[in-house]
Amino acid sequence: MFAARPFCGGWLRIMTGSKEGYERDIYSTGEYKQHFTPDDRRNPFWKIYQRKKQDTIHIIHSLGLDAPPGRILDVGGGVGRLSLQLAQSESGIIVLSDINTDMLTLAAKSKDSAGIRGVTADAQYLPFQSSSFDVIAALDLFCHLENPELALAEFHRVLINGGTLILDSTNSNPMWTFFYPRYLGMNPSNWLKIIRLGGILPGWEKIVRHYSKKRFIHFIHNAGFQVLKTVNYGPLACPKWHLAISKKVC
Repeated sequence: MFAARPFCGGWLRIMTGSKEGYERDIYSTGEYKQHFTPDDRRNPFWKIYQRKKQDTIHIIHSLGLDAPPGRILDVGGGVGRLSLQLAQSESGIIVLSDINTDMLTLAAKSKDSAGIRGVTADAQYLPFQSSSFDVIAALDLFCHLENPELALAEFHRVLINGGTLILDSTNSNPMWTFFYPRYLGMNPSNWLKIIRLGGILPGWEKIVRHYSKKRFIHFIHNAGFQVLKTVNYGPLACPKWHLAISKKVC
């Protein structure tokens, strides 16, 4: 049963923001979905988006949640890119949460949405009971959080003891941008701004935050998780994304 209502995650299209810059309410309005195009092959990050999603699905499959059926929460899952594919192979309970009504509505229209429950939720204030889920996946979300500590505390609260958190973060070392010229764009005057902003496009700096791998892992540890493994995506010398697979330990 899929109840779509009023996300915090996604790809920022190759364009700068308005002159004044975007405000946080863009995430809960229909405007944001036009910037969320991870499956567009013209997207410079398309290949690593696909790798990250498929790796996450493989990680969840490897947990053996079929017996008994596992409870999976896809936080900031938008149009259900991850949840819809999981629903084809996982027999567990899948909850897709997002703050954007339009994205949840699009997910609900998919032929594979029958096994997914859609719930309106801000990642920082999850409307679920404690110890409700075996797995939380939150892709393309962390950089959009106003208060990452609060969101991580919520992830910790709603996961069972020993539950798995799959979370990624965008690297604040901007050297990865040189490997994606389409992201930098055609205007050289913007390049220095993007570098100074740690890889954030001008206009988005008020609502997007990138982190070093060290600080990202520090956030996770401080929230009561043990990081079991990290996976990097993008250039070897300077990845675009860091993915952490963690376990709730306290």
